[in-house]
Amino acid sequence: MWLGKKTARSEPSGLLRSDAILQIVERTQAVIHFRPDGTILTANENFLNAVGYTEAEIVGQHHSMFVARELRETKDYETFWERLRSGDFFTDEFPRITKEGNVIWIAATYAPVFDEAGDVVQITKIAREITGQKEAIRAISDGLDALSQGDLTQRVTLQQEDRLREVADSFNAAVDNVSQLIRQVMHATVTIDGMSEQISANSGELSQRTKTQAATLEETAAAIEELSTTAQSAVDYATEVNRESQDTKAAAEGSGQVVDDVTAAMTRIEESSDAISTIISVIDDIAFQTNLLALNAGVEAARAGSAGRGFAVVAAEVQSLAQKSADSAQEIKDLISESGEHVRSGVTLVNRASTELGGIFSSVDRITERISEVVKGLEEQTVTLGEINTAISSLDEVTQHNAAMVNDTASVTQALSSHSASLSDGVSVFRIETLPEEKEELGSQPQVLAS
Repeated sequence: MWLGKKTARSEPSGLLRSDAILQIVERTQAVIHFRPDGTILTANENFLNAVGYTEAEIVGQHHSMFVARELRETKDYETFWERLRSGDFFTDEFPRITKEGNVIWIAATYAPVFDEAGDVVQITKIAREITGQKEAIRAISDGLDALSQGDLTQRVTLQQEDRLREVADSFNAAVDNVSQLIRQVMHATVTIDGMSEQISANSGELSQRTKTQAATLEETAAAIEELSTTAQSAVDYATEVNRESQDTKAAAEGSGQVVDDVTAAMTRIEESSDAISTIISVIDDIAFQTNLLALNAGVEAARAGSAGRGFAVVAAEVQSLAQKSADSAQEIKDLISESGEHVRSGVTLVNRASTELGGIFSSVDRITERISEVVKGLEEQTVTLGEINTAISSLDEVTQHNAAMVNDTASVTQALSSHSASLSDGVSVFRIETLPEEKEELGSQPQVLAS
């Protein structure tokens, strides 16, 4: 490339271009020339430096000096040179032995050189050493092989100037990421296993408790239903008692009216007794007056002598009757007086009975009211018990549903535990480095984590 003013110049000839290319190849590649039978003719410095020989040590020697013994004695190696002599060429990677006996790798092209008649007169090999690249590839391959077997502890370390350094770094980064993922999966599986066991245990206990609760609710529902039936029977009985108390109240009210009628009758009897006593007093007065008249008639008959004797007898009989009437009137008066006393006692008793019956009526009224309140309360309790029974039935249904859900949860937990175990078995093939904090956690565990 020219800098500055452009000047006319002639184009280089084809021979000059060929020489320039050969010079470039000689300077940059390892070149060696052979006879068609594999005898070494010459080699450049790059080749000699690669194998560690001097030119004098290799000229006149056969190519097989650079080939491992087990390879040079094979039919393939013989065929290789036969094909080169027939005009074929090969480009491939080959292992070669140095003077110290070390193996190096080269990327080489073996090409026949023809004369004007078209016969092969020389074999030229142009190569470059790729041992470092091959070793890098082998290191990466070993890392990939270890990765394929689950070993995530392998890392590929290459020199800074190595062409495959970026590939090695990418491989190491990928292994680090996979290791971190596997580590997380391992810890997650351990956590899931522990949680699954705990959930399974809790689910089992909850299932048992739910079954117990369901049985208890069922018994409670039966008891509440029986209690509702009993309460309904009590309501019926209380209603009947209330009806009978109402009838008793009506009967008591009728009895009160009878007592009032008896009291009135006793009062009228007392009044009649008083009237009779008055009449008896009049009769007693009449008897007294009649007795006086009879006495006067006897006196007058005595004065009349024999003429008044018959009248005296009549007067004596009238006096006797008057006395008997007076005695009878006195007896009747005494009886009437005694009867009056009894009537007054009866009136007093009737009044006391009326008062007591009034108290009884009030008590019956209060009892009737209380029974009505009891009936109302029992009816409300019956309604409440019905609502409780309905609520318990709903709760029992929900509990049964919860029991089914608990069983489903237990099944899912078991499935989760099984999947976690499968996942744990799946990641158990991986071996990863143990972190410092994991060393403390794992104690005497080996330096790799294996689930």
